[in-house]
Amino acid sequence: MQPNQTMTSLCLDKIQQLILSGELLPGDKIKGEYLKNLLGVGLSPIREALSRLANTPLVEFVDNIGFTVACLSKEKIVDTYTTYAKIEMLSLADAIEFGDDLWESKIIASLYRLSKVEKDQKSIRYRDWVKLNNEFHESLIEGCKLEYLKKIRNECVLIRDWYFTLAFPDLDERLIEVSHSEHQRLAELAIAREKNLASELIYSHTLHSLEILIARISSRNLFN
Repeated sequence: MQPNQTMTSLCLDKIQQLILSGELLPGDKIKGEYLKNLLGVGLSPIREALSRLANTPLVEFVDNIGFTVACLSKEKIVDTYTTYAKIEMLSLADAIEFGDDLWESKIIASLYRLSKVEKDQKSIRYRDWVKLNNEFHESLIEGCKLEYLKKIRNECVLIRDWYFTLAFPDLDERLIEVSHSEHQRLAELAIAREKNLASELIYSHTLHSLEILIARISSRNLFN
């Protein structure tokens, strides 16, 4: 990789993190001079990084304004989140079709680790739960053989996490109520190769948080 490419990639990662962390909010103009001073680099790699990010759901280019953090609306969140839920369905269906014994064992192991926090406590700090929850969901779709589908899913997860950060700025420290039964059922259906039932459940499971996300983001006046 050439030095300029390396610098562009570093700028892209930093700008993306500023957005995902909520430091830059939806609709905010992304100022080149601000980034230049913050990152200690020239404007050229910053512009290249922003051009790349404009091809993602995080950044937009607006005529006469320049680059901004992508604007949000209720309709956009519904569209994005429904797409995410359908990608989860497709990924799980493919994993069920092609997953092997190792895939099954990883589901069982990750479910066991998750059960230790979900069964023992009615409420748990989000940061103590989310890693185990993500590991379980990753294990479900690990058997998927479609690499491009998994790449699209990763992009959806990135946007999902952004929405959660916008909805709950103090998310890591929040106490949340959890239920293990649906995760248990997902694992059972996947291992039993019940593709249709598992797909239906992962779809509804994914959409559980949609309405609260919309309500919370709206309450923070972040819709543009």
